Amino acid sequence: MKILLVDDEPQYRVLLRSILQEDGHEVLDASDGREAYVKLGRVAVDLVISDVYMPEMDGIKLHAKVRETPGMEGLPFLFVSAYDDPHTQGAVKDPRRDGFFRKGRPVSLLREWVKFLLTPYSRRTGPPPGEGRTRRLDDRKDRTSTA
Repeated sequence: MKILLVDDEPQYRVLLRSILQEDGHEVLDASDGREAYVKLGRVAVDLVISDVYMPEMDGIKLHAKVRETPGMEGLPFLFVSAYDDPHTQGAVKDPRRDGFFRKGRPVSLLREWVKFLLTPYSRRTGPPPGEGRTRRLDDRKDRTSTA
């Protein structure tokens, strides 16, 4: 499958490129949303993996442009970011077409997201990767408490 990787950090692009290529994917890359959108106009891809915060055009604006472009409306999109604030998490509009991977999490979860998003939309079953597997720290009960 062909994946467009968009991130302004060259080292992170190199890391993700090697992981994705190891899994047999063809990887194109771009350093910001503007460059990525130009590439999308020239080459058909199966998935976009994009950082959220970048100069020129960020991942959220890139996502919006992709969703408005005829023929690209359903293109799967995986946001990656070191931040998981409400603004960043809110970028995911359709959890069956869009995903969010926080940088620093296990590579196995990234691979799960890629596999999930590359599965044809009509054949996807179950929740997206990570759903129901993690709970917020404040939702956990302190098991050491005696009260």
